[in-house]
Amino acid sequence: MRSGLYVIAGTLLVGGLKKSSEIKPNGSFAKKSKPKKKGRKKKPSKDLQKHLDMGLDLTNSFFRLGSKKYTEMFKEVKAYWSAGNPILKGPSEWMVKHLDVGTEAVYKGKKVILDIPKRGGKKKFIVYHDSGKRDKEGNIKAMKIEWGDPNLTVKNHIYSNSKSYWKRHKCDTKAKQNPKKAGFWACYGPTLFAKQLGLQSDMPW
Repeated sequence: MRSGLYVIAGTLLVGGLKKSSEIKPNGSFAKKSKPKKKGRKKKPSKDLQKHLDMGLDLTNSFFRLGSKKYTEMFKEVKAYWSAGNPILKGPSEWMVKHLDVGTEAVYKGKKVILDIPKRGGKKKFIVYHDSGKRDKEGNIKAMKIEWGDPNLTVKNHIYSNSKSYWKRHKCDTKAKQNPKKAGFWACYGPTLFAKQLGLQSDMPW
């Protein structure tokens, strides 16, 4: 069972949901709602269906973050959401609404992949995010975001430490829910990308 602190984080991540009871404790995929329009019902891909059957989501997929398989599934889930037919709930729904995991962009003339945080950079972690701008060729211009002290260990698996971090950094404020800011990735990165960042827990940090 995930802690109450995680539920708070999950509630914040899913701004469109009004009732916390609608959020599955593990943020797993929810059953697809019936389409409003008549016609042939589109079926999930085999990979997505396997995740549905296993109760997995975008935060704990058996595909490696940044891999072709993960990116394809992310885009498929995002297409469901864009069509007004969300096939998942919890943190994963927030991801497809606000992030573009796996999308190509450019940063200072170099090709990068968006919203795939990793260890490195001048600080502990680094990620490239859509700046909202385009270059002359129409490519997405990325912004580089770095966070975390490389000399410190992330101890978000210790509940008291995670709770203290959440309070000190005011992670429940609107300012920390902007993916263009380092504060967002520091507060919510573990919840969304704990497995990929090699962290022991997905509790906030």
